[in-house]
Amino acid sequence: MKLSRFIQENVRELLSEWNAISSSYAPAGSGASLGLGRHAEQILRAIAVDMETESSPTGQQARERARGDIAESGSAAAFYGAVRHGDDLSVSQLAADYRALRATVLKAWLKTGEPRDAERSQQLLRFNETLDQAFGESLAAYDAQARRQRAKSQAALRESEARYRGIVTTALDYAIFTTDAAGIIESWPPGAEAVFGWTPEEAIGQHAEITFTEEDRAAGVPAEEMRVAQAEGVAPDVRWHACRDGNRVFIDGATRPLIDPFGNTSGFLKVGRDSTERKHWDERQQVLLRELQHRTRNLMAVVLTIFDKTRRTSPDIHALAKSYTSRLGALARVQGLLSQLQEGDRIAFDALVRAELSAMGALDDAGNSERVELSGPSGVYLRSGTVQTFALALHELATNALKYGALAQEQEQGRLSLRWRAMRRDGHPSLHIEWTESCVDMTRAAAAPQGSGYGRELIEYALPYQLDARTSYELGPDGVRCTIEVPVSDATSPDVMTHG
Repeated sequence: MKLSRFIQENVRELLSEWNAISSSYAPAGSGASLGLGRHAEQILRAIAVDMETESSPTGQQARERARGDIAESGSAAAFYGAVRHGDDLSVSQLAADYRALRATVLKAWLKTGEPRDAERSQQLLRFNETLDQAFGESLAAYDAQARRQRAKSQAALRESEARYRGIVTTALDYAIFTTDAAGIIESWPPGAEAVFGWTPEEAIGQHAEITFTEEDRAAGVPAEEMRVAQAEGVAPDVRWHACRDGNRVFIDGATRPLIDPFGNTSGFLKVGRDSTERKHWDERQQVLLRELQHRTRNLMAVVLTIFDKTRRTSPDIHALAKSYTSRLGALARVQGLLSQLQEGDRIAFDALVRAELSAMGALDDAGNSERVELSGPSGVYLRSGTVQTFALALHELATNALKYGALAQEQEQGRLSLRWRAMRRDGHPSLHIEWTESCVDMTRAAAAPQGSGYGRELIEYALPYQLDARTSYELGPDGVRCTIEVPVSDATSPDVMTHG
């Protein structure tokens, strides 16, 4: 029987024997996927057809189809994976599979007892040549697939590198750079230069600790950060850092180790975002929150004090409600002014006076009145901590003027003059106020409890004690005369001090 016919009739048994042999020497975990695998039957049948017709196109086409299947299968992918990692495992496996296939076929055929003549020798020679050709074609298929995969991976790598370069070039608010295992800077992209200020020529070769503040360097923070990154895979880097010009920048980032193929730390990657503005904003928010809490506590204390003082001087519940409501209204107007201020702003004295007198009806919508004279500079800013108490004192003066004084006179006889000037006291800006009422019917005014009222107590006792003010309060022959001198904010312009 011809060898080619023997192969075709016994292909199943031959493959079973071949599988038993190939599995015995296949490396652990590699499987047949790194060699012929399921393509052995296709190759064997193609060889048989080729032997039948002496290099027939049919046999060659069959082998080419099998080779194409190998190239497109997981076998080729596994082969490329092995080659990519620098070994020839799949090549050795492929060669071993072909040797096993040769030995399996020849051993089985020789057992048939066919005579050893010239024709048999010719068939053996033809089988070996065809098998060798099949091995070469299979190896070429693996190699072609490997080249395609390698080219594809290299293209993907180039694309990834271009994308990385684009990111680190345009992300100027991100400081991204690498160091070696000792912390020496090896790369310094534009983002790192934009954030820290050093040029690549200045930074590369320096230790990464140049970006740390002096106190962090003294505390060993750079070395500790690298230790944590190596031990845990990442180390947070959220702190103030030093810049080339001596300023500081707040970085929100992390440090990660760079691992080489042998599992060793070859360096570190530092990625951090410039979060200085956000840090300043957070700090401002904390300041504003503390100021709000402080003002709230003060406001509650003022409210309780107003109620206690109003209760003691009110003859009945109706008078208490009326006076208390009026005084709370003054406080509300002050809070309204405060709520409109931006951070760092202050309330100007003239704005406070006009708001109070307008609320009392003493000024018209345009801020004018025939009975009220206001004279003084604008832009004299009050200290934030003094506004509430100072506003209450003005409210009490205005209330008394409206009920008993200059603004309560019939036929518009009474007059109110409010003059102020900016000055310096002990080297600090100060505001001098003169509140003068005239043409007042003192007979009617004498009915008011001004000598022991809350307003006079505020002016003569609370302002000096709480605001370091100098005050005087007296009942003249035709109305109240009050002077107040109180420290004001340093935000007041020096130009305003020329008034007076």
